[in-house]
Amino acid sequence: MELDELKKSWSLLDKKLQQEPIANEERIAELIANYKSKSGKSLGRIANSQRFSLVLGGLILLLNVILLILIAVNIEDSPWRQKAIGMLIFVAASLLAGMLWDWKTYRWIQHTRIDVMPVVEVSQRMTTFRQWTKYEVIAICIWTVAFNGLAYWLMDNYEVSADRQLRFLVVSFIVDAIIIYFIYKKFIYKHLDSIRKNIEELKDIE
Repeated sequence: MELDELKKSWSLLDKKLQQEPIANEERIAELIANYKSKSGKSLGRIANSQRFSLVLGGLILLLNVILLILIAVNIEDSPWRQKAIGMLIFVAASLLAGMLWDWKTYRWIQHTRIDVMPVVEVSQRMTTFRQWTKYEVIAICIWTVAFNGLAYWLMDNYEVSADRQLRFLVVSFIVDAIIIYFIYKKFIYKHLDSIRKNIEELKDIE
């Protein structure tokens, strides 16, 4: 009798042990799918931000070209006209360069398939994108300095008192820094940090 009970106990234990690996595998598969889904959503939000940037940049570029044509055709030659045309050309060239860069990074994001790519490949691609974003922020900071310098010249601020010149420069740089920080923190780095966290957890699971 005791032998039969022992055999029964071993049989139940064996069945339980056989079921546990299946449950663990299902749980792991569920976790992997969950992390990939979260990363995919974050990547999609970055792509949406870039798509919006491309559309907005295109509209502003079109408006910029229209203003450039109107000023060139309808306003007589004067120092103000030359300055306005110079500013519009600078903005148009900046927008064109920015849109080309956004298109490159947007296509890179589109070709990053978190759902089918190995975790290591996704990690490498996101590391590359993060590096590109750092270069982008540096380029925008340099552009901001150039833009403020051009605006300083166009508005003839060099002719006003030193106190007003200093206030103009300080306020300009503070406002620009806040805008750049908010945009990249809210729409880019927030999602990049989320993707990096999910990828690290995926690596641990796999």
